[in-house]
Amino acid sequence: MVLTPEKTNWSAPISKPPFYGYPLRPGITFTYMGVAVNDRAQVLMQDGKPAANLFAAGEIMAGNILGQGYLAGIGMTIGGVFGRIAGAEAARVLNR
Repeated sequence: MVLTPEKTNWSAPISKPPFYGYPLRPGITFTYMGVAVNDRAQVLMQDGKPAANLFAAGEIMAGNILGQGYLAGIGMTIGGVFGRIAGAEAARVLNR
């Protein structure tokens, strides 16, 4: 079987306009069995103690909620619920 264009380890040049650019931001989308958090959305470190200023919400902590399998809409739900908690806690820490 011959692939066209040939499959190589090298990127093909983009040499004909139009050219487009899109801003991208890196992030962790889904770690499945990701970081552990407490009820204040604080990330729990290896020793089980909460980080003083690190919070998580949404898919990064989905493994804590799901265990096995995936429910439709759970990312939006835990993002909304724990996002509000994480935001409030972060503001509280900032305003001490």
